[in-house]
Amino acid sequence: MLNFDEKLLADIPIVVLDTETTGLNPAMGHRIVELGAVRLENWQVVAEVSQLIQPERRMDPKASTVNGITDMDLQGQPTFAQIAPGLLALLNGALVVAHNAAFDAAFLGQELFISGLALAGQRPSLANPWLCTLTLARNFFHFGSNSLSNIALELGVRMGQAHRALNDVYMTAAILQRMAPQLEQKLQLRTVGDLLHAQGGPIYTPPPPAPFLPTPIQDALQNRRQLHILYIDARGGQSNRVITPLYPTELNGTGYLVAHCHQKDEQRTFRLDRIFSARIV
Repeated sequence: MLNFDEKLLADIPIVVLDTETTGLNPAMGHRIVELGAVRLENWQVVAEVSQLIQPERRMDPKASTVNGITDMDLQGQPTFAQIAPGLLALLNGALVVAHNAAFDAAFLGQELFISGLALAGQRPSLANPWLCTLTLARNFFHFGSNSLSNIALELGVRMGQAHRALNDVYMTAAILQRMAPQLEQKLQLRTVGDLLHAQGGPIYTPPPPAPFLPTPIQDALQNRRQLHILYIDARGGQSNRVITPLYPTELNGTGYLVAHCHQKDEQRTFRLDRIFSARIV
């Protein structure tokens, strides 16, 4: 783990990061579709990334309404696995900052797992601690609304197009730069360790999921084979499906399998405990 406890923000590399996604929950199969990040050293930008990402699934219409990104926009874009080496180089040795850091950390951890860059049982996916401007705003400021755009307005930060990754990154960086001296003056929160403690401790990318997988599902994942499953839905109805498993996930102790459903010709998420039987096609 990286330890910045006795350091000042100006004395360490900081990567401010934001993601746009297909939906709200990575455990339900949603993916990153845009990533923006800037690396700051002594508050100066030394590198940046701004990239649309092919999520290998369709956009949720509600997400498209918020971020304006469509399936057509993502055609021909690189996958997360293709941009991951450059992103990891950018993150090397840095404190990560985000507005609602737990959200971005969860998606980033899941993408690293899907890409084979984090192994089940490895805790956490990245050594970098995350600092959350949203948590700092909630705990120590009175902005009325803690949305990124409202905080920017309150602090006199220039705003651009909301809900696009790189623009939100620059707003978040400017917000942190304005918050930091106020927190030091009013509350003596001076070091990175002070700030991480004030938000309730450092945030990390969550560990990769490791739900129990029956042998046929393990075999299908390892060998990229199709499965014939008998699935029991929430109402007790039964359906026979042919699926291609993509990756397992876990939410609140329940295991799920994200897979391509050939009947629907789309990605679906299946509860593992509702897969009554499974056999290799």
